[in-house]
Amino acid sequence: MHLDKTLHHLLYLWVDACSQSGRDTYSCHWHCATMINLPPIIQRIKALLEEDTEASVTYAALEARLALEKVCYDRLRQRHDYISHDQLRKWQPGAVVNTLIKEVDEHLGETMTLSIGTNPAQAGVKPEDEEFVEVGTEIGFNPKRIAKMWQALAKLALHVRLPEHKGDHIAEYGDKAQIRAKVAGVVAELERLAKGTMTFSGLGAEVSFDCSCGETNKRRAKLLRNGQHVHCINPDCKLTWKAVKEGGDFNFESVTVPINCDECSAANHMPWRYFLDMKHDEVGSFSCHACGHKNYVQWRLTQVRRNDGG
Repeated sequence: MHLDKTLHHLLYLWVDACSQSGRDTYSCHWHCATMINLPPIIQRIKALLEEDTEASVTYAALEARLALEKVCYDRLRQRHDYISHDQLRKWQPGAVVNTLIKEVDEHLGETMTLSIGTNPAQAGVKPEDEEFVEVGTEIGFNPKRIAKMWQALAKLALHVRLPEHKGDHIAEYGDKAQIRAKVAGVVAELERLAKGTMTFSGLGAEVSFDCSCGETNKRRAKLLRNGQHVHCINPDCKLTWKAVKEGGDFNFESVTVPINCDECSAANHMPWRYFLDMKHDEVGSFSCHACGHKNYVQWRLTQVRRNDGG
């Protein structure tokens, strides 16, 4: 099978997922996509290290830190169809990857190899008895290790040391030897990751639903929890949906706040996230679905009394 870099439609193939726990076979969706081109980045970092000045080694640390962010954020980009940007909560690379593992793709940190059978599937023939040709490999990584390297680079090279007393000297740069050693460790990790030849969007059965805005939202069934809130992936949509498990299936209910119209008293079910995104004292408005009257809402601090008599 010939694979073209512009191919974007999904294929159903067998994936040989290789991990420390053993070799398992999965049915999955995958797609060809542009990957981060690491070799030019690695060469740029090495060139800065070869200059071997305090300034060049510091800039090498900056390039190395940016490279770690690119690696993590590229894994997010490949999986952004499965999670709203608003639900990432934190921007740090390690935190982003951990969120993806928990919410989108539990195999994200694993090294996985995609292979395709040389013969059409036949009834009664087990996948392990078939002959396969390797298509490509996505190299996994340890999110904790990536986060530790990212933080260490900032601590050693990208911040000026806080003086402890009046006579304390403020150095122009950090310790060159320590920075160089840490950058070398990052380069080794980048060279390992650069051996990857493809990327996955995830493994496992999907659950999908259409939002009222028309956007199709997808989640991995195994990672979806009963009662979990799912923001629509459309950046212009404020709707949030609650996953409700009924038997072995999931249904999705919109999460709204009922507000009665000031003119006709009709209940208007407004998106829950519409109000959460408002600032304190900010005034918002909506038109009643029944009479068209324009209503106004505002976040205000309100005193309340306890109902237990205390």
